[in-house]
Amino acid sequence: MPARNKRPVVKFSPRYAKGQMAVILTLVIATLIGAMALGADVAVMYFNHLQLQKGVDAAALAGANFLEGSYTYTPTNANCGGQSDYAKEAACDYAANDGLISANNTTLTFNEPGTGLPAGAPTPNIQVIASRSNLPYLFGRVLGLNSYTVAAVATAKASGPTTSVNGMFPMGMQCTSPCSLANVTPGSPVQFNVKFTPFAEAPGNWQWLNNGSGASGLASAITNGMSGTYSVYGSGGTGQTFITTEPGNKGNSGPVNQAFTSRFSSPNCPALSSDPCGGGSVTDIPPGDPCLVVVPAVDYAGCNGQCTANILAFADVYIEPGSNTRNNTNITACFVQAVTANTISGGSNPVNLGSYAQPQLIE
Repeated sequence: MPARNKRPVVKFSPRYAKGQMAVILTLVIATLIGAMALGADVAVMYFNHLQLQKGVDAAALAGANFLEGSYTYTPTNANCGGQSDYAKEAACDYAANDGLISANNTTLTFNEPGTGLPAGAPTPNIQVIASRSNLPYLFGRVLGLNSYTVAAVATAKASGPTTSVNGMFPMGMQCTSPCSLANVTPGSPVQFNVKFTPFAEAPGNWQWLNNGSGASGLASAITNGMSGTYSVYGSGGTGQTFITTEPGNKGNSGPVNQAFTSRFSSPNCPALSSDPCGGGSVTDIPPGDPCLVVVPAVDYAGCNGQCTANILAFADVYIEPGSNTRNNTNITACFVQAVTANTISGGSNPVNLGSYAQPQLIE
């Protein structure tokens, strides 16, 4: 039987494997180092863009606060005094506070209304555009890349009269349905805690609202606002659209009287000389002033004892410091116009009683 041909056996030498891996690793390491270098440049570029975007977002929202209502603004930065209106001055000032004006090679543009927006974009609005040039590459210079430019744009809209509120103040303002106080003059007076007689709207009620737990719950609401979200009836808001009255003069209660006095007395609120109801400015109310509250406008007609009533609108009122007498009867206040905290949505349909929702970014 003929012998079979045997194939030669090729022995594997580890020496050749080590040499091949060295060549492959050299190529891979060079590629990885290049990718990491470019990745570092991209990360720095993204960081610079993000910082610029945060600045224009804040500036646009600040400016949008002054698109509605009768507000004045005094810029603190000398570069912002030449803007055409208060909205642009406020936007410019906030941009300056974020370092956008002082930064080298940064240009700022303020448009009112914004340009390049989709058809039907809500108005009024203000747009802030920032561009920062000549930012250096770190590793891209190896590829001949020397500098780059980042840009950011933000547009914010005024939200209009308030339709929904978190934490409203626990007093209701009488407004006969259909509520028609459409153009309340800032500074005009309004009185709370007036007892409704059997011949008026709601016998037994003093305009207090129920927040649960009787006097202690009412005292808590005076300090912190009513718990939950409340919306104007028929506005499509997601909050509760009605309120429940708290009959009787709860101002006779120690906790209610103490909470009211603590909130609406100096130094918590400005001195009487600065009170907008007593001759002070109705447009320069400090943010977070505890005397500025949002109250629901309701129609108390037919309300006898504890009852419920639909919320017809929200009003911004300024309660005069020291206006509360013993037992909190005869609480005096005045209408003001302001963009107030805890207002979470707004629209064009609700009755305008001076309460404007906080502005929102639309771009």
